[in-house]
Amino acid sequence: MVNIAYTWLVGAARCEIVFSETGIGMMGYGRSDNIIKGRATPLFSRAFCFVNQEGQASFFAQAELCMIFPEVKRAVIERLQIEHDKSVFNDKTVMITSQHTHSAPGGFSHFPFYNFSVPGFRPEIFNAVVSSLAEAIQQSWQRRQPATLKFTHGDFAEDQHVAFNRSLPAYNRNSDVSPLSTSETHRAIERTMWLLKAETADGKAIGQINWFGVHPTSVGNRNTLVSYDNKGYAAEAVEQALGPDTVAIFAQQFAGDVSPNAQGKGVPGWGRGPHKDEHENARFNGNLQATQALKLINQLEAEHQLSDGTIDSELIYRDLSNCESDEDFTDGIKGERTSAACHGLPFFGGSPVDGPGAPAPVLLLLKGLAHIWRWREWRNARQQGGEQLTAVQAKYKAQSPKLIVSESAIGRLLGLDSVQGLPSSLDPILKEMQQQERAGALIEKPWVPGVLPLHFMRIGELALIGFPGEITTQSGRQLRALCQQILSPLGVHHVVISSYANAYFGYCTTPAEYEEQLYEGGHTTFGKQTHNAFRTEYRKLLCECIKSPAQRLLNSDQPETFSAETLAKRSVI
Repeated sequence: MVNIAYTWLVGAARCEIVFSETGIGMMGYGRSDNIIKGRATPLFSRAFCFVNQEGQASFFAQAELCMIFPEVKRAVIERLQIEHDKSVFNDKTVMITSQHTHSAPGGFSHFPFYNFSVPGFRPEIFNAVVSSLAEAIQQSWQRRQPATLKFTHGDFAEDQHVAFNRSLPAYNRNSDVSPLSTSETHRAIERTMWLLKAETADGKAIGQINWFGVHPTSVGNRNTLVSYDNKGYAAEAVEQALGPDTVAIFAQQFAGDVSPNAQGKGVPGWGRGPHKDEHENARFNGNLQATQALKLINQLEAEHQLSDGTIDSELIYRDLSNCESDEDFTDGIKGERTSAACHGLPFFGGSPVDGPGAPAPVLLLLKGLAHIWRWREWRNARQQGGEQLTAVQAKYKAQSPKLIVSESAIGRLLGLDSVQGLPSSLDPILKEMQQQERAGALIEKPWVPGVLPLHFMRIGELALIGFPGEITTQSGRQLRALCQQILSPLGVHHVVISSYANAYFGYCTTPAEYEEQLYEGGHTTFGKQTHNAFRTEYRKLLCECIKSPAQRLLNSDQPETFSAETLAKRSVI
């Protein structure tokens, strides 16, 4: 029974992600030589359970992995529903996020694009991830107890080298920011940490979740040791400080253009941190985040309590490859749309400081081939006219000025329906693509998700907006402001954009940032209108959420799935 003296029941748990494989690729840097040879740290899944006095529950979980995919969440929910009521554990009530370390195993996505460098789908890794998340969520439910929740936020001091904007030219393109110099990249980010703490009736800590956007890329792409990177070091430090059995989740908010590594001219000679050893730099950055979290915890007062007692959640799926943006986001221009997922040349080049991608000669070749493909495609479309010309015009209107290398939604590279004719000596990843194509593993499309979950979760005066990818600083601020405006009449005082939630599609830049076509813009797969489309669709969702549950009209698209036969062909046992 719920003790009526307390608004909430809260539980928290942590479970290790146990796997034995070595010699497989890590996910994040997209390099075939970024393989596991040992471990610097373990990896964990963590989870919190929140229950109100009416018995309504919500769960927030995080895995120390690069990404979460819809198939992972489906498997977690299916496992939980074997022993528990579907009204407790379902797609709406459970939000699963990734911490985004680039030094954890890949191979657990059903979508082939994310497995080419691993290479292949690895059932052992998939099962390890699902088992760890399901166990952590289930234990959080079992450990629920009367508790109070407190929420606050605070900024890092400007002299703390915790994060930097790695794409300043793109950031400065935004009309709603003050342009900054290359000595001020530390200011072109959201320096605020948002923190939720749970404690028992006698004031003992259950744990905390905080949201601060920074890439866990303190450990670079030549690393061969599994590491939970800066966020993991931060979590371990806070759990030790708060005491036995406490759980600390260091979640992401606006990390898309935010790096822990020095960018620009602000910190000469600092590079990946003050130490020569990159794992020590990860610990250094993690300690900065942990210190900020503990500072906020120590400042919590009774006035910070979440006392409303409302639990609410909704989740819908939207096909982001074909969304029209509302006119108030496009300066009144009608008909602005997204298109099917495409990856541009800057994506293949990587982020210069955090993780350079393909070598310069390969990029030059890709650039030349992409230009040739674009010219041929336009020539053929003009010759054929009709629907073919209309489709090509729509694609390039949506994706311009991106130089497209991969049409990942339809499985084409450089305009080719087959990659067999390309020289496999270019890159081991291309060789793997050719092998999978010959095995029939790439017949089913798409290569990357296009139908994505948009998630709303309310815990009292706090609303969490689950975002299924990486969002840049300014696009995150704009989305949060929109959500706050819609939800304020409900008594929601705090809105957090919790990124890397439930799925992964790539990046979300503002249209202005997209024009710069740096790494983030090249990885904004649905084109220039990606951000406006997300704002349009989240607004539709939240406008329904301000109604009572019985009055909501929510329609969902169907997320992509693959046959068992195809998954078997993609698998390495």
